Amino acid sequence: METRHHLESELKRLKLPGILFNLDRRIKEAGENQLSYLDFLSFLIEDEIAQRESNNMKKRLKSARFGMERTFEGFDYHFNDSAIPAMKLKELANCRYLDLRENIVIAGPPGIGKTHIAKALGHEACRRGNSVLFMKAHQLLEELIQTKILSRYESMIKKCVKVDLLILDDFGFRKLEPKETEILYGIVDERLGNGSMIITSNRPTEDWLGIFPDPVVGGAMLDRLVSGAHKIIVTNAKSFRKEKTFQRNIDLEVKVS
Repeated sequence: METRHHLESELKRLKLPGILFNLDRRIKEAGENQLSYLDFLSFLIEDEIAQRESNNMKKRLKSARFGMERTFEGFDYHFNDSAIPAMKLKELANCRYLDLRENIVIAGPPGIGKTHIAKALGHEACRRGNSVLFMKAHQLLEELIQTKILSRYESMIKKCVKVDLLILDDFGFRKLEPKETEILYGIVDERLGNGSMIITSNRPTEDWLGIFPDPVVGGAMLDRLVSGAHKIIVTNAKSFRKEKTFQRNIDLEVKVS
């Protein structure tokens, strides 16, 4: 017992929770399968690596601020396959665009799954060890504008610039104020060639210029965001939300009748 207590204490001191948690199971397996010392140690190290990867993944997901998480495992590829090809989504899900520092633009009518796709791409990026930040575009700018503490403002700007993947959802939700445009341009310009962005919008890209108070700055911004980006531009597609509402109404009618 003294040896076991000392071992547990040392594993905690060395911060090896994966080994500590799986120790009894591995000891039992070693006895039942007559594992060599080397195999026994190898399994314990694998347990520790798996535990650390799991913990790091949880931290990345929390830092990403997804709110309700979405993944491609929960996405219906067939619902709008003609408008949003499954092959295109699966190609983007390999995260090659992150290595190339490329952007993704997803534009189309409400309810077609733009936010789900953006979050799912962010989730895939987290799985591959990348840092991600997801925010509604207008909420991010409002948060930055309203921040009175300089250190917090600088910290938020730094995260927006340095994160591997910045996802701005609902871009073009409303017209931007001059100060918001200045902040956004600074973020976009700093990220150019250094990190990827995913932009979702209910507006087609040709309408984006109208949200900027200065068309010259707006043009420069759009060139950095859209030029060379992977584009999923949808003009007509079925709405997941309308379909669910329609189905719920049918279910209610069936129950009532």
